[in-house]
Amino acid sequence: MLLPDWLEPLEPLIRELAERSLPAYSALSEEEQYVSPTFVETNYSEPIEAPKDESGLVEVGKPAKDLRFEAFLDGVQRTILWRRIPLPTGALVPIHIAHISAGLLLRNGDGRLLMEPELTAARLLLLGPFEGLRRAGVELEELSRASQAIILDIDTRTFAFPNTINEWVLCDTTFRGTEDGRENQTEGALLGDALFNEGLVRSRAQGRVATLRQRLEFAVLARFRKTYPEKWVLVDGPLFFIDKWRRRAERILGDELGENDNTLVEDKLLRNAVGLIKTQRLRPKNPEQVIKIGPTQRSLVMRLLREVDIKGRHDVPDEEGGYGGLHLTWYTRLRSRNSPPYGLLGLIRLDIHRATLPGVVRGDALNQDSFESYRPLIDAITWAIWRERWPAFRRTDDYRSAAEPYPIQQVERVLKAMALPRRFLAYFSS
Repeated sequence: MLLPDWLEPLEPLIRELAERSLPAYSALSEEEQYVSPTFVETNYSEPIEAPKDESGLVEVGKPAKDLRFEAFLDGVQRTILWRRIPLPTGALVPIHIAHISAGLLLRNGDGRLLMEPELTAARLLLLGPFEGLRRAGVELEELSRASQAIILDIDTRTFAFPNTINEWVLCDTTFRGTEDGRENQTEGALLGDALFNEGLVRSRAQGRVATLRQRLEFAVLARFRKTYPEKWVLVDGPLFFIDKWRRRAERILGDELGENDNTLVEDKLLRNAVGLIKTQRLRPKNPEQVIKIGPTQRSLVMRLLREVDIKGRHDVPDEEGGYGGLHLTWYTRLRSRNSPPYGLLGLIRLDIHRATLPGVVRGDALNQDSFESYRPLIDAITWAIWRERWPAFRRTDDYRSAAEPYPIQQVERVLKAMALPRRFLAYFSS
């Protein structure tokens, strides 16, 4: 088979793996296979807004200041179970290939949506518990040569905008996380008998793909922020920029932003960005209030010190940690039925960084008294989100469309059209 130019860096390793493994016989991506949602309790959030009445909900009036989103950011991932490596113990260890991409849709002055090619990026990932395979007796001769020629998932370049089309990243999923020295964190390591746990191997791969996709999204956002530092951006998913990433990514993202002061990188990147979470895995502390949110209401604003609602995570965390800068979060409803009960239909959670609130340098400066001056901005953000609903909505039981803004869906359609076909990823070395 004639292989494309972007496959050359990994071609010898791909062929060696193909020769020593069994085909998976499936072109269905991991993301398309149903996994029941995992609701996570959290102790990392607390109210920062005082309730106005016994309902614990806030009626959102039309704001005096008009706020509109001018850009929409999303990322997609397509993960394929490519091959299975047989071990002497009888275990069949999955090897995955994934294609990730991120892009930004701009809204011009007359309201039309435009895709900017220079704000679109993609990477290819080869994922497997390679150290676990080595310790189990599977020596891959091409692995060391490949790791010298391409980017590894522990490399800080994974925070940067790719230099080439479909840049390759080699991901060793034996150990959790992407830090140097991760081999010392043996909890949950894919070693020995753990290699029989196919569900854990596959979940770890999906989590790693989600981690690198989120970094790619921030690389795109940083390139956008260099030209448009103050524009409002709606991001699909949480603003998942944890503290240990900030310390590793400051120099790279600072160069992209044109920012010499590394202490300002996080603020400049996340100012006027709003994360929108459509699928709720975070179980609110007061669910009886949240599910009663009406079409013109929102919940009280909460502090958020640690993200738990991460795409691709499922029930086995790969990358986690606390936030360096305070985040604020609240629930509202993008679309609802004509009458209660509203339940989970159209329920979304919004996430902002403290830098979005003018004058807030430290999170501990916010309390229920000082927050009152920012209530109009929170309401304006909520109102701006409502504006992004689909112009027509036919099915009252379509939970996905009810919680998805129209521009975000358009970004996703473009990115999915750019992604390599599932069958190509599954069979390109056959």
